[in-house]
Amino acid sequence: MKIEPISNSEKPLAVKVLQWVYLIIFLFSIGTIVTLHNLPDEILVILRVPRFLREIDPFLGFAWPASFHIYQATLLLFLFLIFIDGLGLFFYQSRFWRLISDLSSFVGLFVIWSVFLFFIFSLTLAEGFEERNIQTTIVFLLLVFFLFILDLITFLVDEQSLGRRLLKKRNL
Repeated sequence: MKIEPISNSEKPLAVKVLQWVYLIIFLFSIGTIVTLHNLPDEILVILRVPRFLREIDPFLGFAWPASFHIYQATLLLFLFLIFIDGLGLFFYQSRFWRLISDLSSFVGLFVIWSVFLFFIFSLTLAEGFEERNIQTTIVFLLLVFFLFILDLITFLVDEQSLGRRLLKKRNL
């Protein structure tokens, strides 16, 4: 069974919108990371997760360097998943890229959910936090929740579109 590529005009509107959402998120993430690394530590404090992790170290139960390495690995994984989902949407014509996008969305659901739980856990400890740490927790909790919903929508859109195409092929 040979699957012919679909033209750009045959892409569902949801896929077209998600393409641009992922591109904007990826570029914004890279821009934010570069900006935070080039600005003094006192600027945009609520967006500085490493400082947040260092300050809540006594509440975490494990050493600061370990939590920093976990943060770095998770951040890279987030960027990788966003990049793969975006590529899967931009190369929507390719069944291979749709399957890779589906897989990364599925993995992303678990990764994002675990990070969401971490920030919920951090918020439960907020009694001993400084105000900026509570703000950081809330900002990133909302951001992670948004990414979870976006990843879930991407997974559902990919699955629906792939399912519709397979049904069309079977009906022919």
